[in-house]
Amino acid sequence: MKDKQFIQGFIADSYMDIQAARLMTINAAEKVADNDPQARTAISAIKVFVPAAYHRVVDRAIQVWGGAGLSNDLPLGRMYLAARVRQLADGPDEVHRILMAKNILREYESGNTWDFGK
Repeated sequence: MKDKQFIQGFIADSYMDIQAARLMTINAAEKVADNDPQARTAISAIKVFVPAAYHRVVDRAIQVWGGAGLSNDLPLGRMYLAARVRQLADGPDEVHRILMAKNILREYESGNTWDFGK
């Protein structure tokens, strides 16, 4: 199965989701440790992105396995449900997006720039 280009695309997409989630989490942790005022925004971003990335990765795995992916023979069905629950656990994504936007706009309106490279 690993030599199928379609599956390789799923593997690459899942790798990117996992790496992006890891790097965003590390970045947020560094901001918290440094008492960076952008920490709150970084935390909200991972509360939206990481569960969605987890959901996409599990969904791809289910797609590969077909009906077996939702059977009790594999853990993917339970993982899919857990991924969806995690998208709700810290509050609606819309609330986090609004908070991020307000923080970003507040910085911009106060004459500061938003350093996306930190």
